[in-house]
Amino acid sequence: MDLVYSIFRKQAWKTQFQNEQMEEDMCFKCLAKISANNIVAWVTTFDLDDHVNINWGSHVYIADLNVPWKYHKITSNNCTVTTLEWDMYGYSLLIGDKNGAVSIWTCSTDHNLTNWVQVGSKDFRGEPIIAGTFFHLGKKLMLVNEKADNINYFEKFNYVRFTPSLRTWGGTGLPGCLVVSATGMIAALLTNDSGEPMISATNSLAVARYRISVVDISYRQNGNFLIVTSDGRPRSPIHCYEVSIKLVNEKSCTIVSQWLPSFFLTFNETVDRVISHVKFLLREGSESLVIGSNSSNGCIIETWELVKKTNPINKVFKKVITEDHPTVCWIKKSSFTVGAQLTALATPKMSISYNQSSCSQYVVAAFSNHQVCCLSRELTQQCLFELSSYCEDNIGKIGLQHSSNIQFSDLDISYLGNVFVVCDNMGNLYLFQLLSVAELNGPLTVAYATLQLEYCLVTGLDWWDLAISLRPNMLEAVCNRFSENFQKQSQVLQQKEYTTYLSIRSFLYKMMPGAQGKRSDLMHLMTLHSICNAFKNVLRVSDIMVDRDPAENISNALKEPIVDIDKILPSLGGKDFTVEPSTLQSLHQLIQWVAQLALNVVSRIPEPRDNVGYNLLNDLYAINSIRELLLMIRIWGLLRPNCLPVFIKNIDNLDVLSVTFRLLSRFVQLGGEHDEMLFDECYTLQSQVNITPLSSVAAGIHEVASPALYYQHLPLKLVFGQEPDCLRYNTSSIDTITNGKQHSDYMKDYDVIRNVYIGKCPLTVKQCNRCEGKMQLVGNSRTAAIRVWENRWARNCRCGGRWRTVKVGGQ
Repeated sequence: MDLVYSIFRKQAWKTQFQNEQMEEDMCFKCLAKISANNIVAWVTTFDLDDHVNINWGSHVYIADLNVPWKYHKITSNNCTVTTLEWDMYGYSLLIGDKNGAVSIWTCSTDHNLTNWVQVGSKDFRGEPIIAGTFFHLGKKLMLVNEKADNINYFEKFNYVRFTPSLRTWGGTGLPGCLVVSATGMIAALLTNDSGEPMISATNSLAVARYRISVVDISYRQNGNFLIVTSDGRPRSPIHCYEVSIKLVNEKSCTIVSQWLPSFFLTFNETVDRVISHVKFLLREGSESLVIGSNSSNGCIIETWELVKKTNPINKVFKKVITEDHPTVCWIKKSSFTVGAQLTALATPKMSISYNQSSCSQYVVAAFSNHQVCCLSRELTQQCLFELSSYCEDNIGKIGLQHSSNIQFSDLDISYLGNVFVVCDNMGNLYLFQLLSVAELNGPLTVAYATLQLEYCLVTGLDWWDLAISLRPNMLEAVCNRFSENFQKQSQVLQQKEYTTYLSIRSFLYKMMPGAQGKRSDLMHLMTLHSICNAFKNVLRVSDIMVDRDPAENISNALKEPIVDIDKILPSLGGKDFTVEPSTLQSLHQLIQWVAQLALNVVSRIPEPRDNVGYNLLNDLYAINSIRELLLMIRIWGLLRPNCLPVFIKNIDNLDVLSVTFRLLSRFVQLGGEHDEMLFDECYTLQSQVNITPLSSVAAGIHEVASPALYYQHLPLKLVFGQEPDCLRYNTSSIDTITNGKQHSDYMKDYDVIRNVYIGKCPLTVKQCNRCEGKMQLVGNSRTAAIRVWENRWARNCRCGGRWRTVKVGGQ
């Protein structure tokens, strides 16, 4: 277990109002939750933008764990926020407060992290909301343990029969959430996109209402919820319920609660003890509990499991009852004792394998003595981190007089289980790595890391937490093994997941010191592949009675040993490549990018190539894709010359497209071998036309997942709103795709999606949280073809990062 970084708020001036509220604030429980996209949401009483401490309340913030200093406030509440939960995909957030108000927030239609809208709310006056969760939508993909070494993804990963929490006609899952109040009320809320009021249903968790202090919710495979509650008193039982939700009609639903076996905790102490935490060992399909209790002597953490038990039958009834009747009961499995108060407890959200007893189930606990401990399923201590001395060193950053004022309030584990976030009562965040419990209570191996990347590939989970957990000497081995396994999959799966595969692979190269050029090649390959699909989609067969595809005709024509582009055109015909002039004109910026990429590739042919890792010149698929696009551009240029790319030439009568196509064709025919005559022609072309360098990322990037992380002494000390200079790495000299020339200003004013310049001072742009690539907030989508292209990257950037709005002169 390693502390990667801690991030504090800027030191604020202490006011009289702060001194009056400080004692009350120390008892406030800050909340922190990590989404499937590794976006952290947390609640704090301190306004991060208020440096005089006058805006007190419950403020809900979000930030990407990759750039936690770039935060965004979702909402502020005068009442204490007591519930904070993400949905399964990380796009919606459930917020509940002490007064009973429940609201659901989601990203706007442009999927922007800095633009959140409230899609629904409900006020349960006088019902303090203490727990909540979103409905399960019924999709669950898991690893088959017996086939973990199998190469085929279809055999390695199987879908589990998981019923949606609320089903409509046909068994389709409906979105919504379930909340539990401190008085024993349960409520179901159905969300909708039509703007109508939320559909809700309420019921009592038990036959009679009673006080609830701690509660946890998990999903069952039959679609119901499993809820465990406690009133905090050790003499009271731990109650368990099964809650089901049924849809009556389009405007109403019902909620039903059933009793399940309960149990009592047994303590031999005479001191008063309070049950402070109750957690399921897993959120999905778990029948094991972790219970934490505090007293003046310290805390006790216990695990309980629901098992089937056969009771002996009295001999009097054996003649009547011949079969055994097993019953279900809770059995205590293990316990762990610490001489400090338990302040936060967290368990994994999910397990990627069927084996419910695997070591991926563990417990992370934080204590009042500033210790963070990781325990196995059997509650044996795996690793321990002491934060007391670290807090003493950072007192000045948070404006406190004693480190004893800092107490850990909440912690949450990422979906893959490689990192977790701890939040203290001052709203500061601490990011930890879980290296020692990632696999079989041992260090993270290449095989298991590759398995997790493949799981991210087929499920859509974010891989950021895994990437920063890899050691530097593992990155290349994991990348190569991941690539080899993907190349052995079926063509259907490769075509479906090819873009995500390139995103993951380029992310791993980004983490490698000295591998930014390979990462740049992969980013260009991703853009090239997407443009190739976009261009082929605008082609239409002229005669519907003829069974032929224009794209296949181009591929077949390029198999002939012809290097002159004009000699290939007669064999294709022009009818199948006829496109509306407005569509061609709207695709001009993509056509220009393809032409510039082709020139850059030609200029790199004479250079020595590295056969280790990825190189664009070693990929004949990429070279042939460029040839296909040049051939299509040539045909479209005959139909509409205005759509042709523009070149700055030193010779007026130079046909750049024809020469570029000829050189690339000769390079393919030679199989990439050394040829002095070809090299001379490539050098000659560089002197005849101006070749604009292409870059895939910004010149200077500040982020956690970067090669600069491996040169820093951990933990990093960060501040909200301030970019750390220690995490800045410059790729301007190695990320360009032309002769090693520096082009540091190229990406500052460039739209990486539309491939156009956006000007020196744009009013507002969208920027990626991972690669810092920019995109115009509103584009000129005049045709359907360019709208499809822009919508392809509306949710995520090419690198897999999320978009955020950036104004000129500030972040």
